[in-house]
Amino acid sequence: MDDRTRLRELQARLASSIGGGDNLPVFPNILFKQVTLEKKIEAALVNDGYPRERVLEKRHAIRGFLFYPRGTALTERTLTQHLEQIERNGTRAGVPYRRIGRAVENHDLLL
Repeated sequence: MDDRTRLRELQARLASSIGGGDNLPVFPNILFKQVTLEKKIEAALVNDGYPRERVLEKRHAIRGFLFYPRGTALTERTLTQHLEQIERNGTRAGVPYRRIGRAVENHDLLL
């Protein structure tokens, strides 16, 4: 998926999550961190044997587990902590990847 499409989709969902529409000011730091995190998780899933097409097909559900685990958007601080954890310990050891793994194990996410 190209970055422009990814960013547009993430921006629309974030704006919807915080009660705004397309005209809501963009939160560039949050969006940048969401894009970065999503790419890392996507790459790890594909590397672990999940078909790229299936991961892309399920991207909206995956985003729910990654960025809205309790129904509201994660804060910029939490996203920063997740990215720092991934940098220190690797993608698979991070909370976001483990959250996706649990969703797959519990059949809440079918990849």
